[in-house]
Amino acid sequence: MRFSRPIGLLFFVGLLVSCRKQLGDGITSQRDVDANLDGFIDAVKSGLGMSVNARFLTFGPVPGPQPWDNPVAAASVSVHGRNIPLLPGRDGLIHERYEARPCPLKTIFECVEIMATGRFGKDGEIMCFGLQLQKHPDQVVRQDIAFRSADFCPFQMSPGPAQQIIRGIEKAQMEHFQRQEPDKYLDNNR
Repeated sequence: MRFSRPIGLLFFVGLLVSCRKQLGDGITSQRDVDANLDGFIDAVKSGLGMSVNARFLTFGPVPGPQPWDNPVAAASVSVHGRNIPLLPGRDGLIHERYEARPCPLKTIFECVEIMATGRFGKDGEIMCFGLQLQKHPDQVVRQDIAFRSADFCPFQMSPGPAQQIIRGIEKAQMEHFQRQEPDKYLDNNR
């Protein structure tokens, strides 16, 4: 009888510590991360519906560079003029990074990946997953992207200097063509 009281007390303390760890770890549930990814679909989809290069209608990273190490308090983020609410972890903070980028090895104006990066691995390893939106003639098709290791996540694939220069030239050309007005002295009816 003497041993049952200390064992019961020890069991209660262990249960209390276990519950506290589960409630205080702050990790966002898989369902909430999926809902956050879905929240970005309309902003990216509107870009795919246009006849401009989707590269310039991508975004990220939001809400910060590495929120898995330094969680941030953010109720929503602004992407392409739209206010998109984010569901936080159990501690009320955002622990994942969200971004949209052109799909690798596909035409850049037809396909965009929306990715979430965070500590999704078993032992807190950094991983990413998300979805892909690909433009077909009359619709935009969604395809889920399975978990990837950190080596294949967008935060590891930042553009090099050459890509930045090319993107700058392409963006300048697009802005130039958008500002062009028809020549009022040319008569196209002749």
